[in-house]
Amino acid sequence: MVKQHAAVLLAAAAIVLVACSSAAPPAGSGRPPGTVGGPSAATSGCVVGVSWADLTGRWAMWDEPAVKKALDEAGATYISNDAKGSAEMQATNVESLISKGAKVLIINAQGSGTAPSVASATRLGIPVIAYDRLIDDPKALYITFDNVEVGRMQARALLKVAPKGNYMFIKGDKGDANADFLRAGQDEVLAAAIKSGGIKNVGETYTTNWDRGLAQTETEQFLAANGTKVDAVLSENDSMAGGVIAALAAHGLVGKAAVSGQDGDEDALNEVAVGRQTVDVWKDGRILGKTAGEAAIQLCAGATVDQISGTADFTTPAGNSVRSILLKPIPVTKDNLNVVLDAGWIAKGSLCHGVAAGSVAACP
Repeated sequence: MVKQHAAVLLAAAAIVLVACSSAAPPAGSGRPPGTVGGPSAATSGCVVGVSWADLTGRWAMWDEPAVKKALDEAGATYISNDAKGSAEMQATNVESLISKGAKVLIINAQGSGTAPSVASATRLGIPVIAYDRLIDDPKALYITFDNVEVGRMQARALLKVAPKGNYMFIKGDKGDANADFLRAGQDEVLAAAIKSGGIKNVGETYTTNWDRGLAQTETEQFLAANGTKVDAVLSENDSMAGGVIAALAAHGLVGKAAVSGQDGDEDALNEVAVGRQTVDVWKDGRILGKTAGEAAIQLCAGATVDQISGTADFTTPAGNSVRSILLKPIPVTKDNLNVVLDAGWIAKGSLCHGVAAGSVAACP
């Protein structure tokens, strides 16, 4: 694990963030200035194929509509399929999109099983955008949020409320590079406290498919092994945080142990408002989808990956260099819940359900 973390940290160190321009990002979007602009060429013959790993949650609610809108506004055609969490199905799905005439592929990868299909696409001259998850191919364009920074944000928020004690680490799927990027960011923040003994790692595991039920089981097992003594649980996303909270609730630890998450799921933001989840790192899928759609338009119009607006070099854990666009996430706690309300990400009724009146500024 130490070697793996070291590799990821080196990769993270090689990230060159997108340079800023004078244009301001949309309020509450988390999108840095200088990222992809609008289409510059007619693209009525452009067919963009999108392969989703598992079209649920944030991706279904926010990301897909944003991709569709960007393509529609440019006159391009959107076709898609859903792997439903299966790497094998996604490999077939990508080939299907190619056979249906996709001129550009956007792939939200389910593990590394798509590598042969991606290689097939690039041999055919079809550009590939790795959407929200790394595809370790130098010819792909990687568009995501700064996941190492997401990990830092999670760790900072938990360290603030639990500066010492027992920590658990519920990581995402081992086949998803994001799991290690997040853990690397967490480690940057917590390394000194762990080394000094102020923080003790009492459980750490990957979670297949970022599954909520598995996360609950893993948390239960760690609690049993440590006499239910835990001060913080670094869950890498909101779905797993829901499982963690369920496990903590069974032992009367909800609200006592700090819990992290990411994505800005409605249920998780409500948990933050209620006080059951400490932080939810918000990744505005509307901005990510728009950025990917606009990049696809540029690729369809003949641009090469290194000519896409706002890209920078990113060094992968395997040492490959890919072009990337890294968007800025926003940590959301009880203190700044208004940011998601003001952005129209969640309705006040959903955010404030079950919240004691006046206990949270966003829920008067």
